[in-house]
Amino acid sequence: MVDVAEGDELKIHKKPTSLLGGVGMVLAMVVGLVLFLGKNSFGECTAIVLGILVIGGLGFWDDVKWKHVTTIKPKLKFALLLICTLVPGILLALAQIGFNFLPIFIISALLSFIYIFVVINAVNYQDGMDGLAGGLVVISLAGFLVLGLATGNYVMVSIALIGMGAVLSFLIFNFPPAKIFMGDSGAYSLGFLLATLAMMFSKPYDFPSVIAPIFIIGLPVFDGVFTNIRRLANGKSIFLGDRSHFYDKLMQRGFSVKKTLAICYALQIVLVMVGLIAYKI
Repeated sequence: MVDVAEGDELKIHKKPTSLLGGVGMVLAMVVGLVLFLGKNSFGECTAIVLGILVIGGLGFWDDVKWKHVTTIKPKLKFALLLICTLVPGILLALAQIGFNFLPIFIISALLSFIYIFVVINAVNYQDGMDGLAGGLVVISLAGFLVLGLATGNYVMVSIALIGMGAVLSFLIFNFPPAKIFMGDSGAYSLGFLLATLAMMFSKPYDFPSVIAPIFIIGLPVFDGVFTNIRRLANGKSIFLGDRSHFYDKLMQRGFSVKKTLAICYALQIVLVMVGLIAYKI
């Protein structure tokens, strides 16, 4: 249950560190959702909770079996990711949560699946430096909180607050030097939560409601898309990590960990503000 750095050039921590931060966040979010949404929004709550458990379960398996680059099996991981994002996509669509730009069930479910797949991997890419992924997600959730308050959607307000509570509690122990990591279980489940909130705000045939949430998710999406394009262009698997992310480039230019975090957080705040403006709240 710990991440050991030896034997993996991508690891930058020095001593074995617990990977159970994600498990704690998953449990916190599940309990929070059941307590605050289970009674009045049973269908939505059930779909979101099952989705978090499926995605978080896959991430936990990933943490246990594929901690290091040398043990990753890209084809098997890709197959499991497809299955474990398709199932929650269908569950959300059945609960009438989906990417509803084209309000046709099959299209909505397919687009939801793609959306979830992209966002969970985008958040996971940011989990390469202490305090980064969690901090970026908190800023995004704050953006969705503002959007929920502005539109009077208090189901989304509750989801955003539950997510923020779970992540902030984790961040206390994850700021550099981290005492605990979120692991893939945390990154996947947080990515799923962001994707779910983004899809909840999408409206049929309304382009701004599609674009705005992408900016609110922010830096993880833009860095993730660029990362995949770069890896595919170089003939690499998208699942084999490297040290060429935006935050890596900043540190390679001589910025300290804290300054790199500050720059990424500031950029994330700007992107979230652009998203809120684009939604025309």
